[in-house]
Amino acid sequence: MEQITDINRYLDRMSKPLQEKLKIAKYFSKDVKSVLDVGCADGTVTLALADMFPTVNFVGIDLDDDFVDLANEKVAGRANVRFEKRYLRDKLAETERYDAILFCSVLHEFFSYGEGISSVVKALSDARELLNMGGEIIIRDMILYEYADKSQLWLTDILKKISREELKPQIDDFEKYFGKMNSIKSVNHFLLKYMYADNWQREVKENYVPVSFETYDRIFELLDMQVSFQRSSTIPYLKNKWKEDFGFSDDELESFRSTGIIVAAK
Repeated sequence: MEQITDINRYLDRMSKPLQEKLKIAKYFSKDVKSVLDVGCADGTVTLALADMFPTVNFVGIDLDDDFVDLANEKVAGRANVRFEKRYLRDKLAETERYDAILFCSVLHEFFSYGEGISSVVKALSDARELLNMGGEIIIRDMILYEYADKSQLWLTDILKKISREELKPQIDDFEKYFGKMNSIKSVNHFLLKYMYADNWQREVKENYVPVSFETYDRIFELLDMQVSFQRSSTIPYLKNKWKEDFGFSDDELESFRSTGIIVAAK
């Protein structure tokens, strides 16, 4: 993975939508006893969940030494959570298995910094093997439906509103990596990242929406897992920001999404 140049700024950005991320807790089954959080960074989400569920054991894994060190510094005597620097695949050699495995805003990074869709499939396949029977994989990420790539509704008016002189360098960079913005999906992708100008050279190359809901459905079918829940939404903060920055109407805002949730059971 490309080096993060400002760890504190990155972690601050990741922690801001904490309340939104914690909504994944509602998808835990009532019998859950053990949870693996993949790509836990500094453990902010993992620790908050551990506080919410004191009788559930949580394990957070990440590949970054600094993140894992920070996470362990925050454990502060909690008996139901621990953090490890570990590849997901390395967990297969252990006997520990889990009732739920979380991928919270991380699978798009598996795609972007790994080997594309094959890295996503490998991660989900490994996660399946680490589940107890009846256990669940819970994904929260930026996920769009495939039809968004073909949608032209409101597109002309929307493009006019985002084609501002101060955004032209970012739009040019974005189109260099992802092609012309000629669909609602491509505009949606740009809107999810334009505000990260302070870390733009890293963010612009990262594919935020590489895997559609339909592709996840096909992957879970191949893994013999049942998708039990699927939802697409936009967090209120982004709706308000896009409305304020571009003057989008409520109808135009309905074209965009920021967050997808998928729950699949073994």
